[in-house]
Amino acid sequence: MSNSLRPSLSEIMTRIQSDAQSRLSADELRRSDIQVMLRVLAGVSHSIYSHIDWVKDQLFTDTCTEEFLERKASLFGLSRIKATKSSGIVKFEWGAPVSIPLGTILQDASGYQYETTSAADASGYATVRSVIGGSAYTCAVDETLSLVNPITSVTSAIVTSAIDGGVDAESDDELRERVLFFTRNPPRQGTANDYVSWAKEVAGVTRAWCYPKELGSGTVTVRFCTDELTEHGIPTPTKVQEVKEYIEAKCSVLCELYVEAPIAQPIDFELSITPDNTTVRSAAEEALSDLLKSEGVPGGTIYLSHINAALSAVSGETDHVITSPNADIVLSTGYLPVLGSVTWL
Repeated sequence: MSNSLRPSLSEIMTRIQSDAQSRLSADELRRSDIQVMLRVLAGVSHSIYSHIDWVKDQLFTDTCTEEFLERKASLFGLSRIKATKSSGIVKFEWGAPVSIPLGTILQDASGYQYETTSAADASGYATVRSVIGGSAYTCAVDETLSLVNPITSVTSAIVTSAIDGGVDAESDDELRERVLFFTRNPPRQGTANDYVSWAKEVAGVTRAWCYPKELGSGTVTVRFCTDELTEHGIPTPTKVQEVKEYIEAKCSVLCELYVEAPIAQPIDFELSITPDNTTVRSAAEEALSDLLKSEGVPGGTIYLSHINAALSAVSGETDHVITSPNADIVLSTGYLPVLGSVTWL
């Protein structure tokens, strides 16, 4: 049932009143309770329509709510990617060396807590991780952490290797996208879409591409991005190895798999825009960055017409002229476009 077919409360009330009046064998008494009963019945009917409308939304992956989305995902063997914890190294400041047990809780100025995952060595160094997973749990080098439960002669802990790397739990929209991708591209024992789906099952992976036979017959090359974790989304060697090991556990044993990080290729722009002010310039740079991210593919093409369209859609823009680039941007194998410098003319 579409919302356009769902009657409003007033329409339901009118229908019920008309139906009741047509069935009365005598005129309604002046102080009759029938109008009260009709209004109650209309309210109940409206609630039923509302519930039916809600149930209708749960039938479809693109409209269902969290509980039903996870249920639909489970039917295909998919599950929400859980948040991962940040980790790093701290150095305890103490008057004299003491034993610092595993699980010692530290806290930063914002109240975020971290726990030791190794005993402190003789110099006071220990590895730590956030108590709760998520990207918000980060600490820069030289940041001071305090002990939640004091330890004799220990004053604080100094971050010596940044505490980071945490990833937020997969959002409803991200899980919904994976379920829709799976249903539109069902597994066929190793198609290109399968490799993309497998790569995106790894926490932190936001975009992925597959290139069959790029390095010869029987080879598959996978490239991916970690947009929320690294600059320009270029993954670290550790994450590349993690994705490679995960896909190897899924793919055909006859395939020779290569997993690589794309190479960032900055795209510089020279342009003028009207009106020329800070607000419009900032919005234009954001539009260019979004375009390169949404349409950028390693070894792909960014069309000049799409660049013009993105700038034309900027709020407040009335005109613009792009001096450079002056043609479609064609990238070499493995290179991913990212926003470089913008020179305003």
